[in-house]
Amino acid sequence: MLKIFQNNRHNFYIIDIVMHFSSRFHKQILKEKKTLDLDRVFKLDKKKEIILPLGTCFLDIFCTALQKKKYNILFDHKPSVIVNNHLRFFFGNFYNPLNLLHCLERIILKKWTFNRQDFIFSEEFGHFINLHHKARYKTKKLNEIISRMNEVDEYLINEIKKSTVVLLSFETTEVWVDKKSKRAWYSFYGNLFNQKCYKNRAKLKILSYYDIKDILTKIINILNKFGKKKIILMTSPNKLWSTYQNKDIEISDTFSKSTYTAAFNNLSSKNISYFPAIEIFNNLNEKKKYRKDYLHVNLQTASNVFEPYFKKIYF
Repeated sequence: MLKIFQNNRHNFYIIDIVMHFSSRFHKQILKEKKTLDLDRVFKLDKKKEIILPLGTCFLDIFCTALQKKKYNILFDHKPSVIVNNHLRFFFGNFYNPLNLLHCLERIILKKWTFNRQDFIFSEEFGHFINLHHKARYKTKKLNEIISRMNEVDEYLINEIKKSTVVLLSFETTEVWVDKKSKRAWYSFYGNLFNQKCYKNRAKLKILSYYDIKDILTKIINILNKFGKKKIILMTSPNKLWSTYQNKDIEISDTFSKSTYTAAFNNLSSKNISYFPAIEIFNNLNEKKKYRKDYLHVNLQTASNVFEPYFKKIYF
């Protein structure tokens, strides 16, 4: 038995492939141990594996912690005009898996290409944006953002080719799909107050359990075209900051995370593993695990809690 850490509120253990959790959030289970069975699908070599994060900003935070502990993380080392997160991913974040799938179908499978309507000038931001892929680049010249997107595409393909391990993490099942092209936007763009999207050009789609399984299967198949990847799935513990359904945001957040967790667990196979980030996170002290915005996991939690589990499970 290997004890990872212990404090007055929690005891965490790993015994080979079984993880035990205790909880004090419910009186009836106060003295019970909550058990999560986690198969050790593969054992990795820290010096040899090259890790590519694809997903929400939780991976920015998590991979910052991994990089500090000398894991080989793929990210942009070049100076950038725009720095949105700790890791300046050249290709931006992917907030939902459908958007990632459509981007991979465009970049790798060549199923579609950008056209003029995919680039719009944002009066609010004062520069051009691409609705389908986050550019992290401010310019008032259309040709410059088009050139930037070509650069982003090339970078992403090269990173996929170099990677041996791919981390996939998402946190919302809400996706805005362009009505004309049928492709997912990378995020909502429009009026947050009345929740009307830009020129009524997209419609809201809620991904189901079956949608997620199908989308993730297609994503993994595309990634494996560049050699068999080891895939690690995790549900982002970051809280949703907005919802576009007529529901309380906590309900939407819980529904989204539960749907991802169920789908991810059932996708586990020889080369696909589920890392229980959300389960670990939910057993931590509420006051100490978030940043001051109470939405994002703080770096200390990623470094002192998630990384030790990640290391013991895979390395």
